[in-house]
Amino acid sequence: MTHPKKKTPLEYWLALASVEGLGSVRLKRLITRFGSAQAIFEAELPEIARLPSFNPVLASRILTVSGNFPTFREKLDTLKDQNVRVMCLEDPAYPPQLKNLPDAPGILCSVGALTEINDQCVSIVGSQNPSIEGIELTLSLATQLVLAGFTVVSGLASGIDTYAHSGALAGMGKTIGVIGTDISSVYPKRNNHLATEICEHGCLFSEHPFPTAPSPANLVQRNRIISGLSIATIVIEARKTGGAMHTARYAQRQDRSVLACRWNTQHPQREGPQELIRTGAFPFTPTEIDKVIDMLTHPERLETYASGAASEQMGLFEN
Repeated sequence: MTHPKKKTPLEYWLALASVEGLGSVRLKRLITRFGSAQAIFEAELPEIARLPSFNPVLASRILTVSGNFPTFREKLDTLKDQNVRVMCLEDPAYPPQLKNLPDAPGILCSVGALTEINDQCVSIVGSQNPSIEGIELTLSLATQLVLAGFTVVSGLASGIDTYAHSGALAGMGKTIGVIGTDISSVYPKRNNHLATEICEHGCLFSEHPFPTAPSPANLVQRNRIISGLSIATIVIEARKTGGAMHTARYAQRQDRSVLACRWNTQHPQREGPQELIRTGAFPFTPTEIDKVIDMLTHPERLETYASGAASEQMGLFEN
């Protein structure tokens, strides 16, 4: 008699990742209630449906996918053949700085030479239409960061993201690209070559194991991973409503440091950093790259600055 192959924790997590409408926050709520991914599939429908923000339809979707485990096993085999590493929250290799976030991805896919993510990551983000000065600052800053031993994280988007990765590579350093599509669908397509270079000296991350087209919602969601991997997020140029501002707000909610460039000229692409500085981000001018490196090398100084800025904001509020 042939016994069915025992399901692995990764297969259970992949099954959950396939459920429409089950985001990372709801997923964390399920794990908190049932203790493990496997235990969720052993629960009764009413137990799941009664949880906050759940309902019978979503509970039914979760339990229904349990019939597709052979498909999930095949998917994992295919990804392995493509040299894609797939991690779940139970995996020891899962980046520890992400694991404790309330909206940590249940599944994380990665491809590239960098297999162990340390706690010396710094993200650089900004406008997709940067100025010449913004490009020059980004390239110099990224290069100096990797020379100082940091790993540069960004979103592989056009503009500042592209130059952040390029500057890190120019410094022969490590860089991580976080994408809002599946790992084989780089967006924008013109960055395919850059993605290949990143994989040779760093890695790409995606929370989408299944084919996923770019969408505004997915691109915003991927920003929490960019900031979550990093001890600090640096905003070069951005409009007040730009995607980089989402990354900065995620960083603030994650209790990570935010640094923003203080430009001496007015421009719509520079309103975002100005707004962040007004709300407590550490300011630096384009000529103060050494100051940025010094602050990141001595994070206690950033914490002291943040505490002082918070006290000042509270004083203004009380007045």
